[in-house]
Amino acid sequence: MQRLAINFIRLRVKTQLRSSLATSYCYSHTNSSINHDFNTTSTKSSFDSHLFSNYFRQLTPLSWLKTSTKEASHGLFQIKELSTPTGFHILAERVVNKCEQLLDECFSPSRRKIVEILDEISDEICRVADLAEFIRHVDVNRELKQAAEQAYGMLHHLVEKMNTNTKLYEQAKQAYETGEGDETDQRVLKLYLIDFERSGIRLNEEQRANYLQLHEDILQLENQFRHNAHREYEIQRKDFPEKVRMRFDEKTITIQSAYSNDDDEELREFIFRTYFRFDPEQEQFLDELLRKRYQLAKLCGYTSYSHRALDNTLLNKPEYVTEYLQEIMNAIRPLADRDIQLMQILKNGRQSSSTNRPMAPWDVARSEAKFRSEILNINTQEYTPYFSLGACMDGLNLICNKLFNVTLNKQTTAPGETWHPSVVKLSVDHVTEGTVGYIYCDLFERKEKIPHDCHFTIQCSRRRADGSSQLPIVVLHVNIPPSTNPNVPTLLTLGLVENLFHEFGHAIHSALARTRYQHASGTRCQTDIAEIPSQWMEYFVYEPRVVKQFARHYHTGEVIPDELLQRLRLAQNCFPAYRTQVQVISAMFDHLFHGSYPLSESYANIYSSLLTKYSSLPNISSTYPYLKFYHLIDYGARFSSYIIARSIASKIWHDQFSSDPLSKTTGEQFRKNFLQWGGEREPTELVRSMFSLPKKLTIQDMTKAITDEIQEIVQKRDSLLKKY
Repeated sequence: MQRLAINFIRLRVKTQLRSSLATSYCYSHTNSSINHDFNTTSTKSSFDSHLFSNYFRQLTPLSWLKTSTKEASHGLFQIKELSTPTGFHILAERVVNKCEQLLDECFSPSRRKIVEILDEISDEICRVADLAEFIRHVDVNRELKQAAEQAYGMLHHLVEKMNTNTKLYEQAKQAYETGEGDETDQRVLKLYLIDFERSGIRLNEEQRANYLQLHEDILQLENQFRHNAHREYEIQRKDFPEKVRMRFDEKTITIQSAYSNDDDEELREFIFRTYFRFDPEQEQFLDELLRKRYQLAKLCGYTSYSHRALDNTLLNKPEYVTEYLQEIMNAIRPLADRDIQLMQILKNGRQSSSTNRPMAPWDVARSEAKFRSEILNINTQEYTPYFSLGACMDGLNLICNKLFNVTLNKQTTAPGETWHPSVVKLSVDHVTEGTVGYIYCDLFERKEKIPHDCHFTIQCSRRRADGSSQLPIVVLHVNIPPSTNPNVPTLLTLGLVENLFHEFGHAIHSALARTRYQHASGTRCQTDIAEIPSQWMEYFVYEPRVVKQFARHYHTGEVIPDELLQRLRLAQNCFPAYRTQVQVISAMFDHLFHGSYPLSESYANIYSSLLTKYSSLPNISSTYPYLKFYHLIDYGARFSSYIIARSIASKIWHDQFSSDPLSKTTGEQFRKNFLQWGGEREPTELVRSMFSLPKKLTIQDMTKAITDEIQEIVQKRDSLLKKY
């Protein structure tokens, strides 16, 4: 989850490419841009443990071709205006007009609370801008994409106009300082003021122009850096080491990644060094990006970009993040060293010691592959039949039903409601509260579909003036290769299962939100909070008491064996300390790069110094992995948030769920104390209420959570190794 620098108004789209923030609210009058709730009269309340297994068994690419209809389109997401591309322009114009009216109300003597009006302005914009942003990222026809682009541009201009309205800011500030509203009103109003100030509302005209130019420059540099970070390399066969070049028939070989599990170490090293070679253009993009981010932060009154990015997070000062990362590194170093020792044994195999070379970064993928194949005897043909897509969706349904009293029910879609015939619409139905949200599942990979797994928010939860709730609408967007065999359902590898559960964690966070204001609904909170439910969901993938209730062989119906499940858990995380070490080093250089500008040393020196001090593997000279680290864009100065969220998700799981992972009491506590609040509570308060702590969760508490979990995995792994 990332915030665009423009705003008090934030466009709420979460993707792994880019996230933007605006704000949302549903206006109850008929002239609102999008004002509908789906007809839920067909909703089923009963729980069917095999609903999705039965459905997805019959869903194949061939079945998609049979779903065309000549019926009139009801419009995307049942928004009648979006039955044609021109509807985007109609919706955008309606938003502009409505927001002008709401802006006038802000200065009326008889106005509502200012936070209510701001939230409604924001929602009016978001319910069209988020749709437009979503359409820009999915595989639809060019005409619709162009219409979405144009609508997005209109609303971007409106956002800028609102963000520069000093009278509006002063009105909101006065309301905050006089204590208008209750605690929740004040909390959300404070968030709006923070966004105003982060966008430079206090700047004079010249400074504001500078801010806008910096913002545009940053967006361009981010796109350029991201593009280069994903760049593949076409290498001539003649440039490969002489020893291995004859293995290739092609004249040109594409290197897509730095890591290979090929048996030939010379080839592995060549691939690693080639992928991470110096790129002067990328280094320049990085330097310009960090310089302009620093200038923008200083212009807005922050000491550094890191200070700006960490504002209002759990560890809200750079020095706290530094302490946390160093604590983890010191705690896991002996465990990471042990990981490398085991990798070295696997690398050596039966070779004589005289021919062995020390472990290097390019050996890690091969060591992991050897551990899985030679020690664990894992192969995809053995386990994927237990993880059909339908079985996994049944598992998610089971978890929701047991923990939250909600059932995922497949709904029939109207003509034109979805953007592809394979999209499945689910209602999220509570046993007493009725339908609480909708999830559109776009699960299968397609040629023109973006290859990133993510979660889009189309409409946020909020409380209407009449006391009813606006229902959240989200899109679960993953890329699962569909089965092409009509006799075999779509089967998932472990990585795909983890991704599905992770993204569903985001989706259910949004769907179960029950906030007064959409500005702080669901995943519309700080990154370290938004990533907790998604990482928490991953624990269910390897929990035998849960998995055995849904992972059944698609053909025989056999429940997945305990012994296989234990091997799978180790297979996916066989060297946990070293993997954590790599993540934390990435967070460290991301953190340091966003300090004062210029830095005291070159980026290469800072990176190599971190590896020399903290890594269990040596730094490889003349390689520059930081130039490929695209999370510098998506998580700029905040990659540590992902690790912080992991600490808290681990503690939630082990403290609250490990004894009974499907406890309805614990699930309801998690929903009521955490999931439903989004950003309407302070991050520290959310965490504290989850654990009933008398004081703030400490850095030592978070470090211990990760370290204890790693030690548990290592003990199970080493116990297994004693048998071999």
